[in-house]
Amino acid sequence: MKKKHCIIVLTMLLAGLLLFTQCGSMRIPYRRLPGEAKTFITAYFPTRKCIYAEQDRDDGRKEYKVKLNDGTEIEFYATGDWKKVDCKYAFLPLGILPETLVADLDTRCPGMRVYKAKREYGGYKISIGNGPDMIYAADGTFIRNEFD
Repeated sequence: MKKKHCIIVLTMLLAGLLLFTQCGSMRIPYRRLPGEAKTFITAYFPTRKCIYAEQDRDDGRKEYKVKLNDGTEIEFYATGDWKKVDCKYAFLPLGILPETLVADLDTRCPGMRVYKAKREYGGYKISIGNGPDMIYAADGTFIRNEFD
């Protein structure tokens, strides 16, 4: 009876441990990223290599995080659409952001380039340097500046 009880407790602990590891972050090989995410990386960062990929399930939804060999960090939704691109030591490649947004940004801040962009529901949050973050609607219309 005592042996049976120990086996049941150990089984429950093992099941709990397996369930817990599925809820958090897990390092994955590049090939397990969604196809759209891999296409995005090869299209906009063709000369860079993926050095780290992670699948995240903290809030019940799958998301992916990727780090490239130049320090760029990219987050993807489960579908493979980009969520956030942070080019730590470079500028965001052209074509990632809508042309209307880039054109408006060029008139507001001539000569400035984007190094970080986050796609949020309904729009974009853009970082260009020492100034405020800029909030844009999904169609590229400027909304406001946001100071940290």
